[in-house]
Amino acid sequence: MAHNVHTYEHEHITLSRDLGFFDITMIGVGAMIGAGIFVLTGVAAREAGPALIFAFLLNGIVTTFTAMAYAELGSAFPEAGGGYLWVKEGLGGTNGFLSGWMSWFAHAVAGSLYGLGFGHFAYELWGMAGAPTLGISEHLWVLGLTTSIIALFTYINYRGASETGTIGNVITITKVIILALFVVFGIIALLKVDSWPDRFTDDFLPNGISGVVIAMGLTFIAFEGYEIIAQSGEEVVDPRRNIPRAIFVAIITVVIIYIAVAFVSIGAIKPPDGILPHIYLGEQKETAVVEAAGQFMPAGKILLLISGLASTMSALNATTYSSSRVSFAMGRDHNLPEIFSRIHPERHTPYLAVIMSGGL
Repeated sequence: MAHNVHTYEHEHITLSRDLGFFDITMIGVGAMIGAGIFVLTGVAAREAGPALIFAFLLNGIVTTFTAMAYAELGSAFPEAGGGYLWVKEGLGGTNGFLSGWMSWFAHAVAGSLYGLGFGHFAYELWGMAGAPTLGISEHLWVLGLTTSIIALFTYINYRGASETGTIGNVITITKVIILALFVVFGIIALLKVDSWPDRFTDDFLPNGISGVVIAMGLTFIAFEGYEIIAQSGEEVVDPRRNIPRAIFVAIITVVIIYIAVAFVSIGAIKPPDGILPHIYLGEQKETAVVEAAGQFMPAGKILLLISGLASTMSALNATTYSSSRVSFAMGRDHNLPEIFSRIHPERHTPYLAVIMSGGL
């Protein structure tokens, strides 16, 4: 290991440590609170009923066991690449190569999904604002907005890790504030509902434990993202201390937010007569949280769409960052062409890895 480090230093293939504890915590929170909480809450409520809050809690416990491994390995090997590096060290080059390719490609493709989500949310807001469409079809508008936001975050990641962290912090804080307002207004509305506790005590498990398990499976993707904290190891100040702390703080923060959103969605929503709240949320499917916000939050639908925009942007920011760091680490190890490992002389970013990951 010492020999490898010496070689990297000799070749100047190292990244600068610009990210503090708060920055990497926000990267993790930003990646985890993607579109999942917005589009999956209603679908999962249909399966688990009021026990959706229990499903979120169990998912948080399950993911914590994986997080312990990430925290331990991320602090022991604080270098770019995360899981790719650990598989390569533990299981050899071929397995490392395969895991690196999968990680790089998966995060780049996830970024395209978030970009597409942004395009749809932005077009929806554009329509609500009554802005002209200039005779261009919705499909072309969405593709244009998608391409623009991916290009923007590719450029931000090209600029540097500190810029990536700062922009990510602002966007993540924005969506957390909007979700916090959703919870506050939800609690105010909930307290006006007659015998609201009955919603959580009567028929708590309408589909039994199997319903909770199905809901856990549907929503578990919303707990992915903290692994990007470990992939930032080479750019973190005091990584042995900050990486484990950031991983667990990010998970705890997100679990609290998810449970609070589920709690007020079920407790405060006003379904039509004769329909149980969780059944009504299930009928709304992907728009359940937006529907709930429209009922009890001033300008709720617009604010939730803005929060959705912020969520897709922060997740896109995190996946662009992550995919470029994995491909950089692979280029440095000659598992991808050497061009991926080139560092910008002024910005100290793997700029070609960023551009190619953004392009993909």
